[in-house]
Formats: sequence, C-alpha cells, structure tokens
Amino acid sequence: MDQEITSFDAAEPGAFGDILNVDRGPAVPAKVGLLAVGYFEYWRMYPSLRATVETDLAKVAERLAAKVDVVYPGMVDNLDRAEEAGRALAEAGVDVVVVVEGTYLPDYMVLHALEHVPHARVVLFNTQTGAGVRPSDDYEATMRNSALIGVTQLSGSFTKARRDYDVVVGEIAEDRGYEEIARIARVRAAVARLRACNLGLIGHVFRGMYDLEFDRGSVRGCLGPEVISVQADHLVDLWQDVAPDNVRARAAQLTDRFAVRGVTATDIERSVRLGIAMERLSARYKLDGLCFLGQHYLEKMTGAPARIGASMMMEDGVMVACEGDVGGLVMMQLMHDLTGRAPVQMEWGQFDVNNNALFLLGHGIASPDAAADPTGVTLTRAPEEWGFEGAGVNWEFILRPGPVTLGHFISTPDGWRMLISEGESIEFSCLPCDEIHGMVRVQSPVCDYLKQLIKLGVTHHAIVIHEELVPELELAAELMGVDSVVLR
Repeated sequence: MDQEITSFDAAEPGAFGDILNVDRGPAVPAKVGLLAVGYFEYWRMYPSLRATVETDLAKVAERLAAKVDVVYPGMVDNLDRAEEAGRALAEAGVDVVVVVEGTYLPDYMVLHALEHVPHARVVLFNTQTGAGVRPSDDYEATMRNSALIGVTQLSGSFTKARRDYDVVVGEIAEDRGYEEIARIARVRAAVARLRACNLGLIGHVFRGMYDLEFDRGSVRGCLGPEVISVQADHLVDLWQDVAPDNVRARAAQLTDRFAVRGVTATDIERSVRLGIAMERLSARYKLDGLCFLGQHYLEKMTGAPARIGASMMMEDGVMVACEGDVGGLVMMQLMHDLTGRAPVQMEWGQFDVNNNALFLLGHGIASPDAAADPTGVTLTRAPEEWGFEGAGVNWEFILRPGPVTLGHFISTPDGWRMLISEGESIEFSCLPCDEIHGMVRVQSPVCDYLKQLIKLGVTHHAIVIHEELVPELELAAELMGVDSVVLR
C-alpha cells in the first residue's frame, strides 16, 4: 500500500506533500568551464605558434583545476570548435565560464560558444606569459600575448548586449588570478544555494520590531530562500519525546568543554532538551536554517531559553537566528556558505571613542569557535528572563581578535539592500555580562561611522563573521540583483 501523503502542518508521520522529503545533500561547488581560444589564421603565418599557445592554455587549465572543478574541452580556434566547446560546456552544466585568449580571436567565435550557456557567469581572464614586454619580442611573441586585444573587444560586445561579466587580470604563472576566479565561483555557488534553501520560522517577528518585518514573496523572489512557518506545537511534540538519557549525555558534553557559573545541572538539561528538539525539527522538515521567537513563546512553552539549542545547531552547520530576523538569517546562510564558518548574530551596542570601535552585544547564538579563547567560554545564566524556569543558560565570551565583516539585508521601500561593513575585532576584557560580545574597530571616526549607519536605516541586528568578505558580498549582491552599500 502506498504511503499516505499529508501536509507538514498536520504533523502526522509519513511523507509530506508540501515539504521536500529527499535529502538534498551538501552544497555543491560551482562547476567552471574554461573557454580557451586561439586564432586559426595565425597558425599558417607562424607554424610553431599553435603548439606554443596550446601549451600555454594547458597550463592555465592545470592551474585553474587546482582551485576549482574545471571542464576544459580543449583549445577553440575556429567556429566549428566553438560549437563543439559550447555544447560540451552546456552538457556539463557549468555555472561559470572563464574566457582565456591565447592569442587574439574575433569576438564572434567566443560569443557563439557562449550562446550554449546563456545563464553562466562569464569571467574574462586577461592573462599573458610574463609580467612585461621583452626588448627581444618579435611579432609572433606579441601575438602570443595579444589577449588584451580580444578581451577588450569582448568587453565592448558584452556591454552592447547587456551581458554581465567579471574581469580578472594576471600572469599565467601567478596564483592570484586563479584565486580570484575561485572566489567568483564560490560566490556564484553560494547565491545559487540560497535559491534552494528552506528556512523555518517558529513564531513571528518580535512585537514592534518593524525593522525586521519582511515579505515572504520578496524574500523568495529577491534573496532566494523559501520561508516556511512551522507551528510551535510541532517543536513541542518533539521536545516532549526527548529521552532523559540523551539530555544527560549532551549536557555532560557541554559541562566537560566549558566552565559553568551561576547555573545548575537542571538549567543546563532544560536548555539541552530544547536544543535536541530543535535539531530534530530541522532534520524532520529538511530545514537549512531556523529562525525563532523565544521571548514569551518558546521559553514559556518549554521552560528554557533556546540559545544553547541554537548554538548546538550552529556548530553542526545549521544557521539559526532569533526574534524573527529572517533577513539576518539569510545573511548568516550566505556568509556560512562562502566560508564554511558560522557567523554571529549581534546588536549594535555602544560606541567607544578611545578605541574608535563599536561594542556589539550578542543573542547567545554562536559557535564557541568565535571566542577569543575557547577554553575561557563560560556557561552562564540567561541575562533576560522571558518566562522560563530557573536561571536559563547562555554563553559568555568576547569575540576573538582579527578582521571581521559585518552585514545584513535591509528591506526598503525600493527593495532589498545589502549592508556590508568591514572592521577589526580587537583585544578587550571579557565583560561579566552573561552574554556574547565584541569590540570592533572601524576605519572612519566611530561617531561619523554611526551617523552613516543610522542614516542608512539599518536593522538593529548585525551579522558578524571572522573573515574579510567585502568583495565576495558585493558580487553576491550583484548576482542577486540587490543594491549594496559598504561602510568602513
């Protein structure tokens, strides 16, 4: 007998008709096609040039393959080869096409091949065999390094056709250009991944936080993920089924790893029990991320704050945000897919003129890897009581020093805007505040920085990651079709 299919809202065991039941597996890296070209007319003029150029282009393919998954159909030097290469790239399903010119080639041949992959991101890689021009170079040598002629011609043709493209410039033997291409491919894959994301929402946006309110159709159409409302009862049912032995084992893992201050074993077990239920909910509904309302909602129903549970999920690579901050959750997902690291959801706290820095305060949702000293992370009481029993449990630590990127998605009357900012998390005393916090230095005078920030109409949340991601996020915004603004 066929298995009965129900709506996930019914919360019945079995297959769901409105939720994917298959596991989509991990994110797939972008597949990069290499369209490497030379001009057949030159082969008869300079008989040794073809073999030389083919060797140059093979070196490009080899170095690129060390960075990304490459499809290379061989050198294209005439229109028939352009047709063959275009078909090969289309059949392979490439996401990005890197165009490299071993000699100048009229643009129509490259454009013909690209007609087969109209949705692929194009990278014009202007490269040559050395850093400069040698006094001994003859005409054949200049043709071997004539890529710039063809690349500039292509740029003009792309502009006329309104086709977007990226540009990378560097020597064949220089690693920097290949790293830049790999970054472009990584961004392309992360943006594509957003289109496949299901983000669960338990509850709603916290009452009165209009800055975090969102339109699901706009999130889906512009940012990518689908936002699925999950009834709190579904979580509570799973919470009630968590076995005490599982709770005690997971709680012991936490207390073995971290110091404890001001909380009891019962407090920790209550939070861990909710955390296990959150993990099971995510797995059951194939959620890529989770956004929850804790205050007077989950905390009252389960008797525990959800912060430790959220961090448990973050350590396993599932992004979690609170207070209904779906825009922030999308940014967390994007940052995580770009880096493999878990970012931190924080709030703009205070300014510190002496350090030209911003004091940021967290929501207890972070991987302990973000701490300045993971061995100094402390399990403390939850600093705000919203209906739970006992002291609750939270993290206390300060962000580790190093470059950071801050970001968020801002909903405006004219559409979404991506906020991007760079700074440096600096050494500072860990405050006895029962919370995650950090001190981030900025380049501009901090009060001027805040004037610009507030004038932009940002949310009161900021997503922070220990990585320099400004170029990647700017490209991601471009690929998503949303405006971006960078503060420093």
